[in-house]
Amino acid sequence: MSTQFLLDEDDIKELAKLMLVMIETQDSRKQLCRDLGINPQEISFISGTSDDIFCTELIDRLNQYGYKQDLCKLCCQKIFPILNKSVYNHRISNLKNIIEKLNCNCNQEHSPTPSPVPEVGINPPLQPDGSKSQSKKLYWLTGGAIFLMGLAGFQIYNMESVNPRYKGLESLLSERKWEDADRKTADIMWDLASKSQERSLKTEDYKKLSCDDLRNIDHLWTKYSNQHFGFSIQGRIWQSSDVNSDLGKFISHVGWGRVEENKEKGQVVFVFYPVTNFSLSAPSGTLPWVVNWVGSGDRQAYISRIIDCGI
Repeated sequence: MSTQFLLDEDDIKELAKLMLVMIETQDSRKQLCRDLGINPQEISFISGTSDDIFCTELIDRLNQYGYKQDLCKLCCQKIFPILNKSVYNHRISNLKNIIEKLNCNCNQEHSPTPSPVPEVGINPPLQPDGSKSQSKKLYWLTGGAIFLMGLAGFQIYNMESVNPRYKGLESLLSERKWEDADRKTADIMWDLASKSQERSLKTEDYKKLSCDDLRNIDHLWTKYSNQHFGFSIQGRIWQSSDVNSDLGKFISHVGWGRVEENKEKGQVVFVFYPVTNFSLSAPSGTLPWVVNWVGSGDRQAYISRIIDCGI
């Protein structure tokens, strides 16, 4: 199956940000898929992901498979009317640039009628030149996804679309070398904060990490771990009702340590211990971990940066 890249990485990031204004609930995700003619039950990332990840993944998939018409419908019918009437209308020029790049005729975009899921085969049926079949799209969301689960977790990811800074990390993650990927993540973060020599991050250093870089790293972790590891998973655990932004409960939940009471001093102390289970049987959110262990003791600053970036 050939790929036709319509948008570059910057376009995808910008369109995903613009798309966030229309994604409010999981039901709105499902409705959007239906409006685009996609069966939401066949989207593996429709639930259990942040809005940012969902938007990026959906756009990325449409882009990789050259689904120009659906991208145009998303831009013209869904996003443009909201931006044109909201506080985000100052960003409408960015959307217009993407529409122009896609060569969309917004006056002719119509909502499709969803089709039933066809029987999945090994190869998608051939279609006449110039036509984009609904069955081919659903093959991508069903049979294609099933095939790729055995290759790279559960999603397609094109190496050429990855920033060279992250290619080494993606290679390790795609091979499920979780421990090596964790150390590679720490190396990247130290480099981003200009702390490669010190190999340590202090409170102020975490603020040097751009949200875009953290999102890119998280995107790879969540992709190849099937939403088991990643910054966004840790952020979700931190904000969950079970943890409720309590550091002691958090480190216990992700397997980083435990809380003990020192009765003699009347204090509660955190006991941290190294992660030894680098597999998907480890607690959800265990990784990335090593950047918090090697030369760094400010777990609060780490998780705060994740939350501040909305990851």
